[in-house]
Amino acid sequence: MVQQQSQSTAWGGQSNVTLFARNKGIPPSVEKVLLKLNKAFRGFPPFLLTDLGRMVEPPVTKGFKALPPGVHKKVGVVGAGLSGLIAALELVKLGYEVDIYEATDFIGGRLGAKPSDDSPSGFWEHGLHHFFHNVYDYLMQKIEEVGADRYFEPVDEVLLEFENYEPEVLEAKPNAHLLNMLGIVWRSPNVTMWDAIKSAPGMIPLFFYNHESVFQKFDSLTMVEYSQGKIAKPFFDTFIKTVLTVSLNRTEDISAAQALHLMWTFFIRKPDAMLRVVPTDNHYTSIMQPFGDRLAELGVKIHLGYRVNSLKLDNHRVTGLDFTNEESADLDYLVLATDIRGTKEIFAATEQEEPQTTATLEPVRAIVNKLRTAPPYVVARAYLLGKPENPDRPDVIETPENQPVDLVFQAHKTEKSDTTWVKAAPAGEDRWVIEVHAYDLGPTLARKYDGLKEKVKNCSDEELWQLILQLSDAELWNAIKEELRDIDGLSKLADATPVEDGGLQIGRYFNFTGFQVGQGDRPAPFFAEPHITNLVVAGDWVALQGKDGFANRPGQVYPGGNLMGQSAAVAGIAVGIIAAQDNVVGPYVSVI
Repeated sequence: MVQQQSQSTAWGGQSNVTLFARNKGIPPSVEKVLLKLNKAFRGFPPFLLTDLGRMVEPPVTKGFKALPPGVHKKVGVVGAGLSGLIAALELVKLGYEVDIYEATDFIGGRLGAKPSDDSPSGFWEHGLHHFFHNVYDYLMQKIEEVGADRYFEPVDEVLLEFENYEPEVLEAKPNAHLLNMLGIVWRSPNVTMWDAIKSAPGMIPLFFYNHESVFQKFDSLTMVEYSQGKIAKPFFDTFIKTVLTVSLNRTEDISAAQALHLMWTFFIRKPDAMLRVVPTDNHYTSIMQPFGDRLAELGVKIHLGYRVNSLKLDNHRVTGLDFTNEESADLDYLVLATDIRGTKEIFAATEQEEPQTTATLEPVRAIVNKLRTAPPYVVARAYLLGKPENPDRPDVIETPENQPVDLVFQAHKTEKSDTTWVKAAPAGEDRWVIEVHAYDLGPTLARKYDGLKEKVKNCSDEELWQLILQLSDAELWNAIKEELRDIDGLSKLADATPVEDGGLQIGRYFNFTGFQVGQGDRPAPFFAEPHITNLVVAGDWVALQGKDGFANRPGQVYPGGNLMGQSAAVAGIAVGIIAAQDNVVGPYVSVI
């Protein structure tokens, strides 16, 4: 049994004011004034008082304790993605017996990677992920805790390529509000200070951000609708559209509230906005293996290939799980750390298997079924023969105007396993490794394949997904790479030849959380109560909301980060909810 370590990081609000003041050497008398200001102005502009604004982290509690000796409680965690791994890590430290059940043959979810004999580098993975310092505070704590931080390095710049604008280079400097925002505009060849001034009306919600009011006012509008007359077109096209396209998939559907929240998170929330790091090797070696090894040391069992067939329910509690491999498991608590589609499938299958649970499940299912996923997408990694084009360009190139190609990553310049493969080339042979993220595939498939135009134009996302599943890797790659001809400096990609024996890896996905209009009212980790009392959910689709007085009202909503940061933070909150039921964690304390 491992005792939970005391919390050493101030996560926001009054505690963070004190931390800020003492780190800056501010006298106690001035600190008292800052405390009063922060209490009076909960939405105080963070660019004026650095970190005194709202934070992303899980709620601070009055202290953690381990389960008493002789008390045995088992928690089943369904899903070995980021949320599931972090939830298991925190639970086992509190003395719970934890088993993780994962439907696939690898851990990590959308961060997933695994050794593969079919890959030239020896690994298969989902694709590049950036870790932002100002978004992923809690996640970075967990990465340090398992010793994975040694595999990360900073990203100094990202190149933006456009069809209708000059290339942009995004740099994370100067590292201070508002200078970081002004620096972006000052260096831009496309956006003028006058564009920034004209965009001020649309930026007001960012500088005086209030999570509840933003979603009440703007979740019914798309960001395109919101921006009309409020944000200058060059500013929208170059910066806003880039952030939305690369981060949240189909731009024209994205809620204005979700977009404003994302922009506040990346650009305003903390002065180290846009500082980012990436793994120096594939995600298995850099992240998943350290998590897996640490969990194994603590006694967590990870069961791969265990797909949930149904929940076993008794008197408003989950008593166990039945799996499609005909095995089962008993438990005291359940953490569903699955994506939206997986969560829907589990609740639907449970109703089919046990009709008598309909009354209990119906309210729970109704909440989950309102949630949408983003359109299906593809991540392609190609091991190519030939010399890289413009090898000195930044490793990451974002291309928001060349959909479906949204991002191109020169993996051979960053990931050690790919670098090793490139350096192992025989004399006279050149190699390079490119990863392409392709999100909105429908229009491209309509252009590329005769007879598909009308079908793709009118099909649903589910129908598009079935079509993507039917197409071969070569067909998808041929459709995607044609878009590369229009991107300056990448035209050679369209004619480069992948090596034989695994030189083309195509990942097909339909599990990305949707950020469309009307999706802002997300369920909290404990949303299944009182219908199912020992079940909590975690993931990037779950609201960062605790219990014991924490409700959706001003000053008590946890505005999330984005995707990975939110997945991690929700896992921390979900663990606190379980621990509170066994009185091994103190009540939540307001930190905003």
